[in-house]
Amino acid sequence: MIIYGNRGMGFENLIEFSNQRYEHLNVAVINKRPTPVKVTKSKGSKVLAGYFEKASTVDYDGSYRGRAIAFEAKSIKTLSSFPLKNLEEHQYEYLESSHRIGQAISFLLIEFTSFRETYLLPFQSLSFFWREYKGTGPKSISKDDLNIYGYLVPTGRVPVDYLKAVDKVWFVD
Repeated sequence: MIIYGNRGMGFENLIEFSNQRYEHLNVAVINKRPTPVKVTKSKGSKVLAGYFEKASTVDYDGSYRGRAIAFEAKSIKTLSSFPLKNLEEHQYEYLESSHRIGQAISFLLIEFTSFRETYLLPFQSLSFFWREYKGTGPKSISKDDLNIYGYLVPTGRVPVDYLKAVDKVWFVD
């Protein structure tokens, strides 16, 4: 049996550490969003049984340079592309709403574990690939396309310095 529950935990830990450093450096406040769970059985403070109440939104949200920020993080082992089936409909819809209504900085963060590379794909580009995916177009985003429409995330002041890529897209000086 294959268990997928902890896929990307290493990536999430790096992002969480990066977010803590950003906050410590007074750069940004970005938090991991908890998945809403309805507890059905507990003993003291220990949860024994429960279920997901509703689909969560995205992995992270917060604020940076006076703007709201929302993003989903995905870690994959494939070598050449990101399968769009890995992004849930409700996650895409939340990014879309954040972008459209709140003019939030919305994006997808994709880690290719085999290459030890992370890409930031702005919502505007993600929406093009998503429409193609929902139609008759490609079902994945190639690494070549990410090199064109996305931004390679460097390591720097933090392990996953995605705000450097955010600066290139949204805060061109």
